[in-house]
Amino acid sequence: MRLTVLVTALLAAATTTTQADPGMWPLDRVPHEAIKTRHGVTLDDAWLTRARLSAANVGGASGSFVSAKGLVLTNHHVVRGCIDRLSTPNDDLAAKGFVAATQADERPCPGTTIRVLLSTEDVSRQVPADAVARKAAIAALEAPCTSADKQLRCEVVALYGGALHHLYKSAEYKDVRLVMAPEEQAASFGGDDDNFNFPRFAFDMALLRAYGPDGKPVQPKAWLKPPSQALKLHDPIFVPGHPGRTERLLTVAHLEALRDVQLPLDIAAAESEQATLHAYAKTSAEAQRQAADPLAGIENWLKAMRGQLPALRDPAVMAAKRTQETAVQAKASSKTAWEQAAQAAAALRKLYPSLRATEPTRRTLLDQALALAALHDEAQRPGAQQLDDYRGSRRARLEQSLSAKAPFYPALETARLAAFISRAQTQLGAEHPFVRALLGQGQFKQASEAAAHWVGNTELGSFEARARWLQADDGAWAKTADPLLKLAVQLQALRRPVLAAFEAEVTQVLRATAEPLAQARWAALGASEPPDATGTLRLSYGRVDEVMLGGLRQPWRTTLGGLFARADGFAHRAPHDLSPRIALLRDKLPASTPLNFIGTPDIIGGNSGSPVVNARGELVGLVFDGNLGSLPGRFLYDETVNRMVAVHIDAIYLALEGIYGAPHLAREMKGQP
Repeated sequence: MRLTVLVTALLAAATTTTQADPGMWPLDRVPHEAIKTRHGVTLDDAWLTRARLSAANVGGASGSFVSAKGLVLTNHHVVRGCIDRLSTPNDDLAAKGFVAATQADERPCPGTTIRVLLSTEDVSRQVPADAVARKAAIAALEAPCTSADKQLRCEVVALYGGALHHLYKSAEYKDVRLVMAPEEQAASFGGDDDNFNFPRFAFDMALLRAYGPDGKPVQPKAWLKPPSQALKLHDPIFVPGHPGRTERLLTVAHLEALRDVQLPLDIAAAESEQATLHAYAKTSAEAQRQAADPLAGIENWLKAMRGQLPALRDPAVMAAKRTQETAVQAKASSKTAWEQAAQAAAALRKLYPSLRATEPTRRTLLDQALALAALHDEAQRPGAQQLDDYRGSRRARLEQSLSAKAPFYPALETARLAAFISRAQTQLGAEHPFVRALLGQGQFKQASEAAAHWVGNTELGSFEARARWLQADDGAWAKTADPLLKLAVQLQALRRPVLAAFEAEVTQVLRATAEPLAQARWAALGASEPPDATGTLRLSYGRVDEVMLGGLRQPWRTTLGGLFARADGFAHRAPHDLSPRIALLRDKLPASTPLNFIGTPDIIGGNSGSPVVNARGELVGLVFDGNLGSLPGRFLYDETVNRMVAVHIDAIYLALEGIYGAPHLAREMKGQP
């Protein structure tokens, strides 16, 4: 990565608007003049409405409606959890792929939710700055328009760190079914070796269908049509999607805390979990299958963080950030907000090590048990005193995740829990109350022994049991004999003071400083910056473009023939082996078919599954990754190195019509009978 190039962009941004296309824009703040000036495209209200109503949030990632019958296009890796939950040792959908010949053959994806944004409303004046009053106000705004029977979900979204608050009303569909997915090897050809790189050669696609409560396919108000013209180099392109999180508006003090404390600890935890999963996967073919989905997620997260940290460790990048901050401060009437933000950064440095050491890996058995205990505990408190992560719309999403049907692999969970206990021992010390509780107050001498006990004697591996405990009353909780649940209650009691302190000393302080900091930036730089990404619908824009890598010009697209050549070059050794289906059809497939392509739209994690559309709003591709130059995008964007990576629409149609025997799905996407 050429981090020095990023410095130029940062320095320029301190005083003027650059000629790049940075930013993930709420659809009501789209920079129309910049788009028209740079790309000659005018986006009218009808265009933006179609983009909003066709874009979908798929379980926290992205997707889009591509037919009048509720068909949703997203990435294979977005639905990998669904595929894993539907697979068995004798029916491994990840290994062989899946195509539903008819709607009756489509398989329910437990726990997967699709949401479509219906409207937004600025409610900033109704959300007070005071933390307690703010929680009550948000609850009052969200509750009246959230309706399970009408499939509505409302959420107050903080923009510019909390300087603005908007009420987002979405349609929510919980009956989601898997329609088509290629084999894992075709979807992720090259594995972790090729991840965040380009050239790429992946069929990272999948199709879902959303159903209404009547059991019939949803009829979306808008869906994306096939392109009327072939995609070309330098064509303007647009990405409506749900980017997860950027932190480009943070103060230097906060960035330094991320650099020195948070990111290194997160990387260490991910590396430990990666090693645990690799060791477990080596024990048998079935263990390898069980570990594949969590391992893919951990390695993707780890590679992203390893790309982000060097940006913050580059002295020139941080110097440029300071220059920009100084320019903003010079036009501010007070520096109080920066001083308060620095105090929050100091609190992060103090609290995050304990927070990380007591946080098990997401979606592991202990993580689910802790979530159940926390949800019950927080529900006993007045709403304004509840922790943000366990109230309102966040609570609803967590409850849905906990009650979703999912496979339970005791041996895998035991290995992961033993590794977590060992990490906690190392980081907190053997006599720490949290560690002593994990070891049964001295009952167990070894982490592996303790893990085997907790996993082997709980009912929480069953989604039905978790759903029951979500509804359990105080009496049931007081009488439970489940050892893991009892442990979770102890651990959550030990953990909550750290969570509460972090919320009070870091999150709430940063939220309180958000408005004065945003006002200062607007005064210095103008209102030309988008808010940081929040997992909500945004529009990014740019053009199809090449990129330089190591002084070598890279083409804007790859082809199916390039896939064959790369596999041949690696002698078909994993992870660069062709999937069996593609290998069998190799001589019959047109090698010139475009497979993947790159462009300049600004994306980040959460954009996975986003559609790429042309100036007419027609579907030309499917976002699935970024290149190495995109990894610092959490903190800054530079068009010279940052590229979005997408599956070409021609490859999607070839997969359906020529590889996986699903021409009926291609016809549905094309609006043909």
